Amino acid sequence: MMGKGFIGMRESSEQGGRKVKFLTLGCRVNQYETQAIREQFLRQKYEETESAQSADFVVINTCTVTHESDRQSRYLIRKTYRENPKAKIVVTGCWADGDSETAEKLEGVYRIVSNSDKPDFLRELSVGENPPDEKTKINSKWCFPCLNISQFKGRTRAYVKIQDGCNHACSFCKVVLVRGPSRSRPMRDVIEETKRLCDFGIREIVLTGVQLGAYGYDLEKRQILPDLIGELVRIPDLKRIRLSSIEPTDVSKDLIGMMAQSEKICHHLHIPLQSGDDEVLKRMNRRYDSRFFENLIDQIRFKLSDFILTADVIFGFPGEDVDRFDRTISLLKQVKPYKTHIFPYSRREGTRAFRYTEKIPPAELRERKQKLFEMDQTLRNEVCAQYVEKKIEILIEDREAASENGSIGRTDNYLEVFCRNKVISPGSFVKVRIDDVENGILIAHLNQEDRYGP
Repeated sequence: MMGKGFIGMRESSEQGGRKVKFLTLGCRVNQYETQAIREQFLRQKYEETESAQSADFVVINTCTVTHESDRQSRYLIRKTYRENPKAKIVVTGCWADGDSETAEKLEGVYRIVSNSDKPDFLRELSVGENPPDEKTKINSKWCFPCLNISQFKGRTRAYVKIQDGCNHACSFCKVVLVRGPSRSRPMRDVIEETKRLCDFGIREIVLTGVQLGAYGYDLEKRQILPDLIGELVRIPDLKRIRLSSIEPTDVSKDLIGMMAQSEKICHHLHIPLQSGDDEVLKRMNRRYDSRFFENLIDQIRFKLSDFILTADVIFGFPGEDVDRFDRTISLLKQVKPYKTHIFPYSRREGTRAFRYTEKIPPAELRERKQKLFEMDQTLRNEVCAQYVEKKIEILIEDREAASENGSIGRTDNYLEVFCRNKVISPGSFVKVRIDDVENGILIAHLNQEDRYGP
């Protein structure tokens, strides 16, 4: 199945208006890579459809970060096959990379494309030829997989992938096993892609990678993340540069300084915490302790008074007793994230933590999960309350949830704002006055004179 090619795909698409559907699980890197695959299909005259029943091909970009991600990946394949047994299902992404044997056995799977084969897959699609021999394929676990995009479907912001792989070895993480070590994209390619996206009308980009802060250290001419950002701020039509998830140890003083100096760099970072207990962090093989994390957030807020933090937390890690869990709660109260992504520990075969056998009773896990969700809601409302009666600028998003009742946008520092009674064109920058907070969302109204377009 790995060797099945796309002979005749180009010709048949030109003859009969073939249709393709895309399904994506997981991170922003996956969403970026799906966009690259989408653009190549559309160049070959395929029509995108939202219906599996009408699709000739269904591309499923999978995730393996947790057991639940694996389950969802298998579920989407089986569901697609049930809806359309005639569709050719192309499976790619991290789960397909890590468990290709299982993927091959699922009914309807026509082709498995590993992460390392995505560039070859796109080149093959563009010419309608057989895939190259396995021995000649590039292994992107050692080279940056060269994908590129020119637009981003359904979004007013675009993800720009600048890096792949990770040099850390967190004991719970399986992604490093399927993505490989850190590799960086040449700076000129990032700049050219960003300019293309600006020409398409994108005004905000999100720099994306598996270990974003490792950008540039492997390039022949060492150009690290602050160097890249320094070049991107020069692009006239680019209004906002946002960073996706970045490790605490990768947030440098130079990066903080640049965020303080340039109005284009968003005052928001997503910094994974994972745990507030030093022993648990050590078992996770994280490269910092709780004091380091707290001091880092203090340093950022000293430079950026409007800085907003979002974070990840894993609960139920082996060895996390009640006291250690409570330390996580205490640290969250100190650093006050606007949003905490909460994950139960997922035991992943092949990781170092797989050998840890301590288990936490299900009832205790449910209680911890509830405490974290309640803490998340409380902190979010506290952060939002600081903005009531203030005027702030937002970028209007293309969100169906807003409908005819109003518009949804985000501030530079990532706060979600609902502007009521005004339907505003997506991509517009507007200034609004915050009136209230409802369920962690800022409620605002717009003065017409404050609108100044995309």
